[in-house]
This record gives sequence, structure tokens and C-alpha cells, in this order.
Amino acid sequence: MAIVQQKLLSLLTGDLSGHVDHALVVINGQVKTYPIFRRLQDDNKVTIYVYLNEEEETGLIHAATLVDSEGESLAIKPTAITKGAAGVMIAFAFTITITN
Repeated sequence: MAIVQQKLLSLLTGDLSGHVDHALVVINGQVKTYPIFRRLQDDNKVTIYVYLNEEEETGLIHAATLVDSEGESLAIKPTAITKGAAGVMIAFAFTITITN
């Protein structure tokens, strides 16, 4: 049995975070590209944020997808958020669990 060290968890979370290039967000049925706003790593958790600011289109956000540099979908988050004049933050949280 192997005992996983914190260094391995840090490498795995860093690798996961590094693969995400941008997000595709479906607003009112139209797909729009957004940059990654923030990436946070904490122990075995990675949270990736996409921010739609006040100046962006308003309406119903149907889904958000994290995409790699080759255009491949990595994670899809269905939503039913109505965006008004205020900005909206969409968070993708991943926890890496190691079992022996």
C-alpha cells in the first residue's frame, strides 16, 4: 500500500488546473467564449471561476463548459441562472480523492 504525499496532490491539482484554457457559456441559446477569471488550488481541491461582467449580455445562462487549448470539453455545468445587469460568477470545483 502506498501512502500519498501532499506533493503528489499538489502536482495533480496543478495538472488539472493547467489543462483548462477557457470557457464556453450558453446565454439565450448562443455560445460565447469567456476567459478563465481565477484558479484556486487548496490541498486536493481546484476551483476554476468564469466571470460574466456587468457589460455582458443579459438573459438565461443554460450551461458553462470548461475547454482545453485543443477545443475539447473537459467539464460541463448545466445551469438555469438568469443574468440581469449585475455580473455573474460561475464556479467549477473539483476535489481529488485518492483511495488505496
